[in-house]
Amino acid sequence: MPTPMVTVDGFGVPVEVTGPDKGSVVVLLGAAHQAPAAYEGICQRLHTASLKTVVIGADPRLTAKSVISILDEVEVRWALLVGDRHGGEIAWDLAATRLDRFIGLVVIDRGHPRVADLTGAVRDEHCPPVELNTTALVSTSAARAVAKASQRFVYGEYRIVDLLGRRNAADSTAQLAAEIVMRTSTW
Repeated sequence: MPTPMVTVDGFGVPVEVTGPDKGSVVVLLGAAHQAPAAYEGICQRLHTASLKTVVIGADPRLTAKSVISILDEVEVRWALLVGDRHGGEIAWDLAATRLDRFIGLVVIDRGHPRVADLTGAVRDEHCPPVELNTTALVSTSAARAVAKASQRFVYGEYRIVDLLGRRNAADSTAQLAAEIVMRTSTW
Protein backbone atom coordinates (compact mmCIF):
# COMPACT_ATOMS: atom_id res chain seq x y z
CA MET A 1 0.00 0.00 0.00
CA PRO A 2 1.50 3.39 -0.96
CA THR A 3 2.26 5.91 1.77
CA PRO A 4 -0.35 8.70 2.00
CA MET A 5 0.86 12.11 0.85
CA VAL A 6 0.15 15.47 2.43
CA THR A 7 0.55 18.46 0.13
CA VAL A 8 2.31 21.42 1.70
CA ASP A 9 3.89 24.44 0.02
CA GLY A 10 3.02 22.95 -3.39
CA PHE A 11 4.72 19.56 -2.99
CA GLY A 12 3.67 16.19 -1.63
CA VAL A 13 5.28 14.73 1.49
CA PRO A 14 4.82 11.11 2.58
CA VAL A 15 3.16 11.06 6.01
CA GLU A 16 2.04 7.99 7.96
CA VAL A 17 -0.23 8.46 10.99
CA THR A 18 -0.65 5.20 12.92
CA GLY A 19 -1.26 3.86 16.39
CA PRO A 20 -3.89 4.44 19.05
CA ASP A 21 -6.31 7.34 18.62
CA LYS A 22 -5.89 8.49 22.23
CA GLY A 23 -2.69 9.21 24.11
CA SER A 24 0.54 11.03 23.47
CA VAL A 25 1.84 11.62 19.94
CA VAL A 26 5.37 11.11 18.62
CA VAL A 27 6.33 13.00 15.45
CA LEU A 28 9.28 11.39 13.67
CA LEU A 29 11.13 13.34 10.98
CA GLY A 30 12.90 10.77 8.84
CA ALA A 31 16.45 10.60 7.57
CA ALA A 32 17.20 11.36 3.92
CA HIS A 33 16.49 8.42 1.61
CA GLN A 34 14.33 6.72 4.26
CA ALA A 35 10.68 6.11 3.49
CA PRO A 36 8.26 6.24 6.42
CA ALA A 37 8.04 2.43 6.21
CA ALA A 38 11.68 2.25 7.38
CA TYR A 39 10.45 3.30 10.84
CA GLU A 40 7.74 0.63 11.09
CA GLY A 41 9.59 -1.43 13.72
CA ILE A 42 10.05 1.60 15.96
CA CYS A 43 6.43 2.66 15.46
CA GLN A 44 5.12 -0.80 16.36
CA ARG A 45 7.02 -0.65 19.65
CA LEU A 46 5.69 2.86 20.32
CA HIS A 47 2.13 1.74 19.60
CA THR A 48 2.59 -1.03 22.20
CA ALA A 49 3.40 1.78 24.66
CA SER A 50 0.09 3.49 23.69
CA LEU A 51 1.79 6.19 21.62
CA LYS A 52 0.40 7.46 18.33
CA THR A 53 3.03 8.04 15.64
CA VAL A 54 3.29 10.54 12.80
CA VAL A 55 6.20 9.73 10.48
CA ILE A 56 7.07 12.50 8.03
CA GLY A 57 9.28 11.33 5.18
CA ALA A 58 12.40 13.26 4.32
CA ASP A 59 12.26 15.84 1.55
CA PRO A 60 14.94 18.48 0.91
CA ARG A 61 12.18 21.09 0.52
CA LEU A 62 10.84 20.53 4.04
CA THR A 63 11.20 23.43 6.46
CA ALA A 64 10.15 23.94 10.06
CA LYS A 65 7.17 25.92 8.78
CA SER A 66 6.08 23.16 6.39
CA VAL A 67 6.31 20.55 9.18
CA ILE A 68 3.97 22.68 11.32
CA SER A 69 1.59 22.87 8.33
CA ILE A 70 1.67 19.06 8.05
CA LEU A 71 0.95 18.69 11.77
CA ASP A 72 -1.96 21.12 11.44
CA GLU A 73 -3.27 19.09 8.49
CA VAL A 74 -3.20 15.83 10.46
CA GLU A 75 -4.55 17.62 13.56
CA VAL A 76 -1.56 17.15 15.87
CA ARG A 77 -1.23 20.06 18.29
CA TRP A 78 1.21 18.68 20.89
CA ALA A 79 3.86 15.96 20.49
CA LEU A 80 7.28 14.61 21.28
CA LEU A 81 9.60 15.45 18.40
CA VAL A 82 12.08 12.90 17.02
CA GLY A 83 14.55 13.73 14.24
CA ASP A 84 16.73 11.17 12.48
CA ARG A 85 19.87 12.62 10.88
CA HIS A 86 18.61 15.15 8.29
CA GLY A 87 15.25 15.12 10.05
CA GLY A 88 17.18 16.03 13.19
CA GLU A 89 18.24 19.32 11.63
CA ILE A 90 14.61 20.39 11.23
CA ALA A 91 13.74 18.93 14.65
CA TRP A 92 16.32 21.15 16.40
CA ASP A 93 14.91 24.22 14.61
CA LEU A 94 11.35 23.31 15.60
CA ALA A 95 12.27 22.57 19.21
CA ALA A 96 14.08 25.91 19.47
CA THR A 97 11.29 28.00 18.00
CA ARG A 98 7.98 26.22 18.70
CA LEU A 99 7.72 25.55 22.44
CA ASP A 100 3.96 25.73 21.99
CA ARG A 101 3.91 22.47 19.98
CA PHE A 102 6.43 20.05 21.48
CA ILE A 103 6.96 18.33 24.84
CA GLY A 104 10.51 17.14 24.25
CA LEU A 105 13.14 16.33 21.64
CA VAL A 106 15.00 13.17 20.60
CA VAL A 107 17.64 13.57 17.88
CA ILE A 108 19.79 10.97 16.19
CA ASP A 109 23.28 11.88 14.97
CA ARG A 110 22.62 15.63 14.70
CA GLY A 111 23.62 18.56 16.87
CA HIS A 112 22.14 21.96 17.61
CA PRO A 113 22.29 24.30 14.55
CA ARG A 114 24.80 26.61 16.31
CA VAL A 115 27.32 23.78 16.74
CA ALA A 116 29.66 22.80 13.91
CA ASP A 117 28.52 19.52 12.37
CA LEU A 118 30.75 16.63 11.29
CA THR A 119 31.90 18.64 8.25
CA GLY A 120 32.65 21.74 10.34
CA ALA A 121 29.64 23.68 9.07
CA VAL A 122 27.43 25.75 11.39
CA ARG A 123 23.87 25.58 10.02
CA ASP A 124 22.39 28.57 11.89
CA GLU A 125 24.49 30.75 14.18
CA HIS A 126 21.35 32.58 15.36
CA CYS A 127 19.21 29.56 16.28
CA PRO A 128 17.84 30.01 19.81
CA PRO A 129 18.61 27.47 22.54
CA VAL A 130 16.16 24.60 23.02
CA GLU A 131 14.12 24.86 26.22
CA LEU A 132 12.88 21.26 26.13
CA ASN A 133 14.17 18.08 27.71
CA THR A 134 16.36 16.53 25.02
CA THR A 135 17.96 13.18 24.26
CA ALA A 136 20.76 12.94 21.68
CA LEU A 137 21.41 9.43 20.38
CA VAL A 138 24.79 8.98 18.72
CA SER A 139 26.27 6.20 16.61
CA THR A 140 29.89 7.40 16.35
CA SER A 141 32.45 9.15 18.51
CA ALA A 142 32.38 12.14 16.14
CA ALA A 143 28.58 12.41 16.51
CA ARG A 144 29.08 12.15 20.29
CA ALA A 145 31.45 15.15 20.20
CA VAL A 146 28.86 17.21 18.30
CA ALA A 147 26.15 16.15 20.77
CA LYS A 148 28.37 17.08 23.71
CA ALA A 149 29.01 20.54 22.22
CA SER A 150 25.24 20.96 21.73
CA GLN A 151 24.55 20.64 25.45
CA ARG A 152 25.24 24.34 26.05
CA PHE A 153 22.26 25.16 23.80
CA VAL A 154 19.75 23.02 25.72
CA TYR A 155 18.04 24.61 28.73
CA GLY A 156 16.39 21.43 29.92
CA GLU A 157 17.45 17.97 30.98
CA TYR A 158 19.95 16.69 28.39
CA ARG A 159 21.07 13.12 27.82
CA ILE A 160 23.59 11.73 25.36
CA VAL A 161 23.07 8.03 24.63
CA ASP A 162 25.34 5.78 22.57
CA LEU A 163 23.40 3.64 20.11
CA LEU A 164 24.31 0.01 20.61
CA GLY A 165 24.85 -2.16 17.57
CA ARG A 166 24.24 -1.32 13.92
CA ARG A 167 21.79 1.48 13.06
CA ASN A 168 19.23 -0.76 11.32
CA ALA A 169 19.56 -3.74 13.65
CA ALA A 170 16.73 -4.83 15.92
CA ASP A 171 18.83 -3.80 18.95
CA SER A 172 19.01 -0.16 17.92
CA THR A 173 15.29 -0.19 17.02
CA ALA A 174 14.46 -1.40 20.53
CA GLN A 175 16.86 1.09 22.10
CA LEU A 176 15.51 4.04 20.10
CA ALA A 177 11.92 3.11 20.94
CA ALA A 178 12.83 2.82 24.64
CA GLU A 179 14.50 6.26 24.62
CA ILE A 180 11.43 7.79 22.94
CA VAL A 181 9.08 6.21 25.47
CA MET A 182 11.30 7.42 28.31
CA ARG A 183 11.32 10.98 26.92
CA THR A 184 7.51 11.02 26.63
CA SER A 185 7.25 10.18 30.31
CA THR A 186 9.72 12.84 31.54
CA TRP A 187 8.08 16.03 30.39
